Amino acid sequence: MGLKVEINTSSYAMVADELAKTLQEATNVFETFLSERHELVLLEQCEANLRQIGGTLRLLQIPGAALLADEMRILCGVILKSVSAVPEGQLNALSTAFFVLPRYLEFVQTRQSDIPQLAISHVNELRTAHQQLLIPDSYFSIVDDSLFSRDSSLKLKSKLSNDIDISQNLKRINQLYQSGLLGLLRDAHNPMQLTIMSRAVRRLRNCIEPGPQQRFWLLADAVLDAFVNDGLELNPHRKRILAGLEGQIRARIKNRTALNDVLERELVFLLTVSAYREGSVGKVLKVANIKAAQINDDQLRSLRGIMLGLSYDTVSSVINELRTELRHAKDVLELLAQHQRSDSDELLPLTAVLKQSADILSILNLPALASTLNEHADALNNLIGSDLANERARLEDLAETLLFIDGSLAQIDRRKLNYEDLGEISLERRDEISADNQVSEARSIVIEESKAAIGLVKRAISAYIDSGFDSTHLANLPQLLNSVRGAFQMIGATKLPEVTLGATEFMSRFIARNAVNPAADVQALETLADAMISIEYYLNELSRRHIADERILHVAEDSVASLQAVN
Repeated sequence: MGLKVEINTSSYAMVADELAKTLQEATNVFETFLSERHELVLLEQCEANLRQIGGTLRLLQIPGAALLADEMRILCGVILKSVSAVPEGQLNALSTAFFVLPRYLEFVQTRQSDIPQLAISHVNELRTAHQQLLIPDSYFSIVDDSLFSRDSSLKLKSKLSNDIDISQNLKRINQLYQSGLLGLLRDAHNPMQLTIMSRAVRRLRNCIEPGPQQRFWLLADAVLDAFVNDGLELNPHRKRILAGLEGQIRARIKNRTALNDVLERELVFLLTVSAYREGSVGKVLKVANIKAAQINDDQLRSLRGIMLGLSYDTVSSVINELRTELRHAKDVLELLAQHQRSDSDELLPLTAVLKQSADILSILNLPALASTLNEHADALNNLIGSDLANERARLEDLAETLLFIDGSLAQIDRRKLNYEDLGEISLERRDEISADNQVSEARSIVIEESKAAIGLVKRAISAYIDSGFDSTHLANLPQLLNSVRGAFQMIGATKLPEVTLGATEFMSRFIARNAVNPAADVQALETLADAMISIEYYLNELSRRHIADERILHVAEDSVASLQAVN
């Protein structure tokens, strides 16, 4: 399994509401338990909800979220079996997890993929709370049977001495490494500690004869080089890995040369995700033919921050308010361009709106857009008292920027853009985002118009039956259905045009029939209405989530297929 796991968005959309409801119920029950800890039945209900959530997430193949839900359920079980007072640490760990899980699922839904690596630190917090072994960083990675120390033929020149000198040297190296490690374990976070440990390992690799041991310590040296150069973030599990290296040094002193394969695989994984890929890191990756991960540790850290930020509902409401402010700023700018007044009473309110909008963009983790707005606000301040007739190009540039930011926010709200997509924007990328937004806006309009047309079809069918089979109510339906089919082709829907074509052909035959058969007609039109309801449901999902499971259209397809035999 790679660092990024694509999910079936259609399957997820079908259960998203029920999943969110169950998770909210579990959260509410747990919060009630925190204030009424004698009511263990509440925790039992919470455990049952988490079991259902974990099972659903495994079926959807969202491994990171599934593991997090499972560990939450396990900790609930541990608390239920506790015979003494529940440790606050366990309740705090669960509280944090109930905060993380819904945001994790929003993150997955927004990006249409899971990055299970993001769940590991939160899973380990839960496991630490009831003293379980931590899972390694490489837990979700593909296991490779090869080992760098065993299978590589890499050799380094070493400075070999007699046995007494080597023994003394190893002891000094171990003392040097231990001094740095003890500082790290005390959370002192002094970069010098990692440097000391790196120097110790480098000295060790240089005094070992070529072979598997030397290659193992060459790998360890590269990983420490990544830590020293901020390519890897320290966390409790990684500190344990570094402590494991100290154990290997002590084993070497005692002439125990068996290598720890598990530790080596973990070192290789850390090397693949390192954000620093120069120096010895780059050399080992190249020589050992180790493929760097598609997402490095810096990116994982950034994604974790985004995931734990504002929830989607909050962001959506903020974005809508911000877009309203930007449209207001655009209107003010248009008035300025028309009457060309540049006194402070005209420009300062606009700069205030731009500054305020820039602050909100910063909170939304969109620093590039915020910086652009601040630059325009400062430029407007400098225009006070000047002739705006000579500044038309600057005003037009601001207008284009406001349009671009408005469109970008709309695409984020539609979950068609991620925050990192707006980190550094080239002119070409800016034009592409604006064009995508215009297409999305047009698509939304087409979907809304199609929903309205389907509603007309349903009402016409009802009116026809209620009126005692007055065919004038159906006269325009073939044309209306045909126009809807054209709209579906415009938005690139795959099954909808075929379904509506079948409905159009049926409706044309129905209107042209020679005689009315009330019972048969009602049955046929009810079947057509079933198809329309199925299409309407699909369109609602498409407009609400911007994705929809085409299995929703099975009813429409079956209904239209059964109508083919009519008349």
